[in-house]
Order: sequence, then C-alpha cells, then structure tokens
Amino acid sequence: MAASSKYDMTIEQEYAARFPQSQQLHREAAAHLPGGVTHMARSFEPFPIYVDRCVGPYKWDVDGNRYIDFWTGHGAMLLGHAHPAVVEAIQEQAAKGTHAGGSTRREIEWAQLIMEMVPCAESVKFTSSGTEATLLALRAARAATGKSKIIKFEGHFHGWHDYVACGVVEPFDVPLSAGIPEAVQETVILVPFNDPDALNAALDASDDIAAVIAEPGGSYDDAVPSNPSFLAHLRAETARRGVVLIFDEVVTGFRYAVGGAQEYFDITPDMTTLAKVMAGGLNGGAVVGRRDIMAVFEPTADAHWNRYQMVPHPGTFNANPLSAAAGVAALQIIASGVPTNHAQEMMDLMKRGFNEVLTRRGVPGCAYGRASIFKTYIGAEAPRLTRLDFSNLKDDTATLLRGTPLTPLLRKGMLLNGVDMMRAAGFLSAAHTPDIVEETVQAFDRTLARMQAEGAV
Repeated sequence: MAASSKYDMTIEQEYAARFPQSQQLHREAAAHLPGGVTHMARSFEPFPIYVDRCVGPYKWDVDGNRYIDFWTGHGAMLLGHAHPAVVEAIQEQAAKGTHAGGSTRREIEWAQLIMEMVPCAESVKFTSSGTEATLLALRAARAATGKSKIIKFEGHFHGWHDYVACGVVEPFDVPLSAGIPEAVQETVILVPFNDPDALNAALDASDDIAAVIAEPGGSYDDAVPSNPSFLAHLRAETARRGVVLIFDEVVTGFRYAVGGAQEYFDITPDMTTLAKVMAGGLNGGAVVGRRDIMAVFEPTADAHWNRYQMVPHPGTFNANPLSAAAGVAALQIIASGVPTNHAQEMMDLMKRGFNEVLTRRGVPGCAYGRASIFKTYIGAEAPRLTRLDFSNLKDDTATLLRGTPLTPLLRKGMLLNGVDMMRAAGFLSAAHTPDIVEETVQAFDRTLARMQAEGAV
C-alpha cells in the first residue's frame, strides 16, 4: 500500500527502517535459536525489537529508543522494572552465593508470606516456573484422589507440558503442540468455558475425574473474561463431587488482589499455582493448597507410602536463594495492597482513555479488562463484549482468543509512538502513573489516526 500524503512511509515501512540494530541481532539470532527467539510470544514479523535495559515503567531497545512498557516481564513486574528494594535484595544475596545446595532461611520467609497472602495456601511447594507448578498440581491431585482424568477449559493456557497443551487454540481437539501422545489426550476432558451445563455434563460423565484446572480471571490471560457466577458454580460442583479445584493464578496472583483472583471473587479453590509476580521478576513458581492434599509431598516413616503413594519432587532450583530473596523483597511491599490497587487504578484510567479514542475516531472495537490486565479488540465489534459486562461470553472464546488481523499493525504503530504493548494487550504496574497513562492514550490516538490514513481501519 502506498504511503498517505501525510506520512513519508507506511507503518510497515517505517518499522522495517527504524530499528537497524534489532534487525541485525535478529539475523544473528536466527542462526543460533529456532525461530530466532527464546519464547514463542516474542516472535514478531519481520523482526522483534531487542531490549537493552528496563527501569520502572520503561524499557530501552538496542537502537536507543525508549518505550512505555506493558509487557512488564510477561506480567511478572507488578512493582515495575528494577525496583530498588528487589535489586538490593538480589545484590545482597548474590554476594552470599547464588545456590546453596541446601535449605535457607529465605525459603521459609517466602513461604510464610505466600501463606499469609493467598487464602487457600495452607502449605507451599516451590517450583522453578508456572509450567512446573501446573504439572505438579495435577500430579498431586491425581495422587490425592486416586483418579486419573482432569477437566480443562477450552482456550485456557497453563504452560507447555503435555497435559495442558490440549485445548488451548482452535481446533481445540488438536493439541497446541506436536509430540503429545494420544494416551495423554485421552486423560484430558475439554469443556467450553463459562458454560455451567457443559461443565455439569462432563462431571457427570465420569467418576474418574481428579481435578478441574482453570484460569480464574479468564481464558488465556483474561482474553475471555470469566463470569463470576460461573466460577461460583464451578466451586460448588467440584466441592459437591469431591473433585479437586485448581486455580491457575500464575497470571492473576497478587494482581487481582493481594490474595489473587480467589480473594477478588471470594472463591477459595483447593489448590493454586503461582509464578511471575511471586518471585519479584526472577524465575520461580509454587503449588499451594489444602494441607491434606499437599500431604502427598511429605515423606513419612512408612516406607510403603514413600515408595508407592508419595509424590516426590526434586528440582535443583526450587526456592533458589536469588529468587527467594527477590520474592521476599517484592511480596513484603505487595502485601500492603498499595501496588496492586495502584496498578488497577491505572488500568481503569487507560481503559477509559482507549475507549474514548475509539469512540471519537469511530473505530469499531473496545478496550476491556479487569484488575491490572488490559486487552484491546480493534477493527471489529467484539461479540457481545461490552465495556462493563463480562457475562454471557461462553460462545465467544475462539473469536476473542483469535483477536483481529490488525493486532500486529497496531503493535508496530504503538512501538513507533514509544509504547510496547504485549500484542494488543498488556499489564499495568505500580510504576505506571497518570501522566504515563495519558502519554499512552495519546500514542494510541496517533496510531489509530495513522492506521485510518492508511485505510487499515
């Protein structure tokens, strides 16, 4: 498409020309890394930007451009990048050693903080990531119940291990990845989200269901928001049948409330998986839950139990000292509620600003979200998704997860205007301010104006 007379280049053309160092690094990366990236979410055509440093609400790329950052470490940086208290804790611990090969005081402090903050956390088992946490939680639920199948909701993302790779993207009956055995798929029952009748039917159809796992905020980091009444129904039905309910709060933990989505919705699951925010931006995860279920991890004097009924859990980097130090420093600040509340206020402010721009420019779509997680759906009316009503979405999962074809162009336009969105979405942090939000809204306005000039919207 030819450039509009108002602009020398199209968004696509300017993006390709603006970041020469990133482009060169991507060429080099392609020779060493499959796909040229280390995480599938960072793949971007024709190349992603390469980040040099991150501080507070900002990041700088290798070409010297500064961005307001809404990736915030894939949501991990609730306090913002390089928070002084977290940096100091990491530096102090690094000087004492990065791996103890043994137990430390910090891991106890870390576990105590989590137990004080998360309603269902009667016991804590540390892992190195969110994927490890969901894998371990499912295994524990099977061990505790003696049953083998799990129910998973269509469009929900719980990491990349075999069991949760089922039912993530369309077509839902085909796993997200190649290499998943059919025998594994047969143990996973897929159910449409926000659909109580479908859930009841699945629970009634088998007496071999160990657990139901769900993102309580909604499908794929809240792209399809959960209906609170459905979550209440989910809790009631699993409790009535003795099925373990697992809330995957890797994303929502400490963001929806200090105690996560379970505090926000006042619905306590049997188990919860955590990561991201809990480790202050370093690698770390955890399974927490009811003490009777968590007991499957505990060795006893009974050799038969230890060999045949216990769930052993090795892990070289479980609660490693650096992550524990960062996690303790971060959670001590987050426990006040101030960072979580501030991030939520900033998200509401930005959501209103984006929707005002869309309305004024006559662009179909909307900005939506809950807590400090925001989404945009641009270029088409979001099916039955109003700005305040998160109910009646059970039929829209695939459409909202798919997004619109304008998402890559929107992100490029925002990057050219100094804002890095996570696709067409992102996370607010305690480091974002009203002035930064206003700057972002203005960048969104300029980006839409340019997209309109090119005839994209």
